[in-house]
Amino acid sequence: MNLNFSSPLFLYGLLGITIPVLIHLLTRRQQKHIRFSAVYLLAQSQKRSIKKSRPNRLLLLLARCLAIILFSLALADPFFSFKQSEAFPSPTSIVFILDDSYSMGTQADKETLFDHALEFVVEGIARAPEKSEYSLVLASSPARIEQDWTSDKTVFEKILKAQSVSFRTTHIGHAVEQSIKLLDSAKQEKKKIFLLTDLDKNGWKEKAFAKVTAPYPVKVLNFSSLQSDDNKGMVKNVQISQEFLTQSRLLRVKAEIRNFSNTLSRRPLSLFLEGKIVKEELLDIPPGQTLAHEFSYPLRRNQPLDGKVHISDDSLTTDNSRYFSFHPSQNIKVLVVDGDPETISHQSESFYLERALNPFSVSLSHIDPTISTLAELPLRNLSDFSVVILANVRELSPGYELELEKFVLNGGALLFGMGDQVDPKYFNERLGNLLPVKLDSQHQVKEGAHLLLKNNSHPVMKVFSPKELEEMREINFYSMYTIQAREDKIFKVGTWFSNQSPAVIESSVGKGIVVLFLSSLDRDWNDFPIQPTFLPWIQRWAQYSARGLDSIFRQSLLVGESFRQNASSTDNNWIVRAPDGTLHILENEVFSNTFQPGIYHLFSLPSSETRIQKTLKKIPKDAEPAGTFTVNIDVQESETGKISQKEIEGFLEGMKIEIQKPHSQTTTPQTSDGIPLATPFLLMVAGMFLIEGWMVRKE
Repeated sequence: MNLNFSSPLFLYGLLGITIPVLIHLLTRRQQKHIRFSAVYLLAQSQKRSIKKSRPNRLLLLLARCLAIILFSLALADPFFSFKQSEAFPSPTSIVFILDDSYSMGTQADKETLFDHALEFVVEGIARAPEKSEYSLVLASSPARIEQDWTSDKTVFEKILKAQSVSFRTTHIGHAVEQSIKLLDSAKQEKKKIFLLTDLDKNGWKEKAFAKVTAPYPVKVLNFSSLQSDDNKGMVKNVQISQEFLTQSRLLRVKAEIRNFSNTLSRRPLSLFLEGKIVKEELLDIPPGQTLAHEFSYPLRRNQPLDGKVHISDDSLTTDNSRYFSFHPSQNIKVLVVDGDPETISHQSESFYLERALNPFSVSLSHIDPTISTLAELPLRNLSDFSVVILANVRELSPGYELELEKFVLNGGALLFGMGDQVDPKYFNERLGNLLPVKLDSQHQVKEGAHLLLKNNSHPVMKVFSPKELEEMREINFYSMYTIQAREDKIFKVGTWFSNQSPAVIESSVGKGIVVLFLSSLDRDWNDFPIQPTFLPWIQRWAQYSARGLDSIFRQSLLVGESFRQNASSTDNNWIVRAPDGTLHILENEVFSNTFQPGIYHLFSLPSSETRIQKTLKKIPKDAEPAGTFTVNIDVQESETGKISQKEIEGFLEGMKIEIQKPHSQTTTPQTSDGIPLATPFLLMVAGMFLIEGWMVRKE
């Protein structure tokens, strides 16, 4: 049986017993002896009375002291425990698994959950007996042993105070596995694991627990019980695109915001570019829902931009920002072959194509179109172009089909637009190696067909807003080509017409791509070219076919994922500047130190220069900027689901599991482990006051 206290600091109240002692000493009366013969007998009677009352005063002092002692003990919340004290009564080997994932950065009063967990461990080792040994395992992915066995409390406490919450996710299974290996080599007979976590469900993955079976006791401390508020705002995702939707070039940033609380969250959402706020909107995010919001920002120059979307801080600040890096598409050279040129320019097949591909100027546009007639085509070098568009072409010069086939096989993009000049027989026979389907015949729809755009997940279509998609559905198509599938060809339909006929077909050929638009690219068969959406639609198909849509993003990674530089030349040294300003050198063109979210800047340095040192303090003068890439947190760590005790017991099968809330940042058990004594002590205090009153009246 052990006497324990839940709040031992109140024991300092025992010092209060000095007060009644001082009062007793100060009130002792000093008798002056003056003898009068007439009152001799009275004086003798007084002596007997003083001798009789002196014991009562001592008892009164004792009662007052006991009242103070018992009251202080009651405030300290004493209890008897019939179990051995968990304050390690004998030397113990203890592994502390500390969850340092970013969800542990949630605020709990004035501190984070991680801060409370550190205090728990520090106070725990302070109460442990000598010869105990300690080790520390960090549970963020990848889980790792931060401190092997040590019996030096000072050293271990120094290691603890050096820790901070990370930006990583949780990997409990790997952490427990490493802890078991540590305990297998421990010196002490008594062994135990303390797991300090917020029980975030994301950190408990079933596959990670295949090897975790051992008889060691595990005490799980659930620090999420200390959380002061819900996560009311998280930037879940950001998508960026560049479009010519007005008479200026726009950067479009679409963000998804999540509210995990049960109340409406009104918070400002900000768009940052190059470290400055350029736009801000006040959002009302419904409880437990995700809200999408889009920013549009005019681009005046064709240059890279670094940015982030940020929502105002709440209890968990780590997931309130999401970074992006905008890289304008590389210049795409497009060869447009006009199969039906006219003396009146707007009647030519290429009129609307040329203006949609480059509506303003070369300096502003990233697409550079060149118009060619069929007669001029043999004079063109196809290797100078990324995309070739055959607009209503009847047939090519003899033998040129092989040149076109070679162009596609080597990675070029070939787009077909139909029209009244197209000869289906020629296409099927002479271009059969390129076409994924057979052209059947021209089909007319008097009342007009429309585009079916129910599924807009295609890379070309996903950036269009619901309003823009609705506008595209209203476009009339009066004529199109029907097709027949080829048994030896694989293709996919990008878009359908409302009459169940394919509108856009695409197929991979070698390293390149072939795309068929089964209506015309001028106004002969439809009124699409005069609609506002035609411009971004044809531009995105040019980008997509040239493998250029992804170039506006660079690489976007999650914390901990490696960056790989796909360099065309291996003759360069590569330097990375992290968001905190530190410089790193790429080893074998791979950078793995991506444990901080933000924008990473890449620099190249010719290898002919003096060999760069492994530790850099500044960027060499000859280094040239080579772009940026972004690193963001894995938003799964922010999800609110918590793992249950039953699930934990299933994962840690064979281990003795105990789960409790950290009511006190000590390793002592709670009052529920024994018999509480606070109430009996308070009753005794009341008894002391009754005794005092009785003695005062008697005196």
